[in-house]
Amino acid sequence: MLTKQPHYRRQYLAAVIAALGAFSIGTAFGWSAPVELGLLDRAEAGFEIEESQFAWVVSLMSLGGAIISLPAGLLVPRLGARNTLLLFILPTVIGWICIIWASNVAMLLAGRALTGFGAGAFCMVVPIYIGETASKEIRGTVGSFFQQMINLGIVFTYALGLDMNVFWLSVACGLVPILYGVLFFFMPNTPTFLVHRKQESKAIDAIKWLRGSNFDTTFEIDEIRSQQHQIATTDVARGKRSSWKMFRQPATIRALIVMLGVMFFMQASGVNAVLFYSTSIFQAANVAVDPELATIIIGCIQVFGTLLSSLVVDRLGRRVLLLTSGGAMCISVLTLGVYFMLLSDDPGNQVSAAANPTGWIPLVALCFYVAVFSVGFGPVPWLLLGEIFAAEVKGPASALANMTSFGMSFILSLVFPLARQSIGSGPLFLIFSAFCALAVVFVAIVVPETKGKSLNEIQSMLAG
Repeated sequence: MLTKQPHYRRQYLAAVIAALGAFSIGTAFGWSAPVELGLLDRAEAGFEIEESQFAWVVSLMSLGGAIISLPAGLLVPRLGARNTLLLFILPTVIGWICIIWASNVAMLLAGRALTGFGAGAFCMVVPIYIGETASKEIRGTVGSFFQQMINLGIVFTYALGLDMNVFWLSVACGLVPILYGVLFFFMPNTPTFLVHRKQESKAIDAIKWLRGSNFDTTFEIDEIRSQQHQIATTDVARGKRSSWKMFRQPATIRALIVMLGVMFFMQASGVNAVLFYSTSIFQAANVAVDPELATIIIGCIQVFGTLLSSLVVDRLGRRVLLLTSGGAMCISVLTLGVYFMLLSDDPGNQVSAAANPTGWIPLVALCFYVAVFSVGFGPVPWLLLGEIFAAEVKGPASALANMTSFGMSFILSLVFPLARQSIGSGPLFLIFSAFCALAVVFVAIVVPETKGKSLNEIQSMLAG
């Protein structure tokens, strides 16, 4: 007997396995913090690396992610999210091979760029896959898995970095995308892609695998057809059906404004600069605990913050989490900026970490900052990325949003150490706090609420 109530077990399974791509991103993001001292001070790579060169090693991954976003986005409508993800496992693995057996700085840079290609594709396509395979009742929860897996990948790398040298840490990170490819190979294509490719029998099989063998697929298939028909009968799509022409549609324009703004402010908050250089930040702040241990604490807080987000995002909604997160981030990073300014102005504070009575302030401020980021501005932008664009423009439009995120991450991670030397950490964190305040204003005015809405209903809302 057919039922309209879907089962969720396999949807959760598909989302978790797809999000292993995000775990791979987390290992690439987290790799730079534990290897910084090993590469610069102990020359564990077997060759000398200058601090300016290491800044490029850190930031080139983000540049690779920005460069590959548009090509990967154009592949999604043609190959589907599943096949696009499988394709980009190859450059990721090759990148880690270059890092593991690097004999000079050029190989290290090439490896980071290639892992950036994989990270850029995964960042964009994993949310699309999850958004197109999950039922609307749980889409917010499983959409949060993406950021959660990034956080787990970062913590995984931080923890292994305590006892592993650069070589073995890189080997461990390189095994992750291989495992991802083996497991994700058995996952289905998304029903939306299959219907658009006129493969409705396969789409029905995919829905039944995801929702249960007794699930009535009629309504879901009809809804995908309806969206496709609506696009096909618009004036823009009549004649030559070009996804680029679809960018003139009001719904697409508004969705782009929302996503480009949210991605910009997510990076302008300074989060990736903080994560990439967390160990050296704690050293400069004279924290009362070991800097490497403080970095792991930060990573664990990210995990628990994103877990909390996944539990409440389908109850409180996307806007509430973004507004709360942005306001709290502003306060915490403002506190951090004031602390660093006082530390630099008062020579009496330049003491050892053990004797510094205010060493707990930066640790608490950064912990709070990372926690509230992980609840809102960490997971929600990627969740929105998977649900806010129409299927016809999802690939290239998501690519533009992803390019914004990775481009900003590249600029900040490259400029952060230079700006810290020139103007100091205090003014730099005050600038981040100003961007957090602007983010709250942007969300309040521009970002719509998509909680509990189907993909078709979201497009209707955006179109007014």
